[in-house]
Amino acid sequence: MFHHRVPLYAEIANEIRRRIREGIYIPGEQLPSEPELAEYFGVSRGTLREALSVLEKEGIILRRHGIGSFVEKNYHKVVAGMERLDPLIDTIRRSGYQAEDQVLSIYTEAIPSDIAKALEVETGSTGYMIESIRLANQEPVIYCFDVLPGWLVTDEKILEKRRQTESLSGFLRDNFRLRPKQFISTVSAVLPDRVTAKILGVDKRKPLILIEGTLYDDAHKPINFGRQYFRGDKYQFQLVRQ
Repeated sequence: MFHHRVPLYAEIANEIRRRIREGIYIPGEQLPSEPELAEYFGVSRGTLREALSVLEKEGIILRRHGIGSFVEKNYHKVVAGMERLDPLIDTIRRSGYQAEDQVLSIYTEAIPSDIAKALEVETGSTGYMIESIRLANQEPVIYCFDVLPGWLVTDEKILEKRRQTESLSGFLRDNFRLRPKQFISTVSAVLPDRVTAKILGVDKRKPLILIEGTLYDDAHKPINFGRQYFRGDKYQFQLVRQ
């Protein structure tokens, strides 16, 4: 069944993800027992438990000691943590979905006062606006509005290269030799305006998860202001509090 191009436990985890996506294992229902799964996959209990541990950390299954493992009720959502500065497209892939990045528009506009303050530039100075979406299995799940300060871009033609990269952080790293280090942000629930609702294909009466903040490089210089609108019916965040 497996070809061992990746660790065996990872292949088993991928197979269980596939079975959940295809409805063989149903969200909210219990998986077959560990002995049954180990026998089916032809692996040791230890290898199987490694696979289940990966799925548990990703929020795909819930393991109850002495009872068994259950598919999370919200598995149909993309599950992402908030502790790491990962490209959004990677969070979609890790949840087992086909991921895609699409740039909708790139244009120049005067920076309003609130964003100028965040970027530490003059109000009304030139900003480069980039609108993009992230798709999971060809369905839009995130709408992003990003603003780059004018001082950063010396040649506007380079902005078109954003369409060839899968993330803003990758674009900044590859074309400006910047190292995005920290994203200081707030999280809130907001109702979408007409345009955002149309882009994401949602009802204007249903709230979105908005993450809004400033991206800093390794010298703690603000290099981007971003608003990320996540569909609440498609995205779920996990926080680790200690």
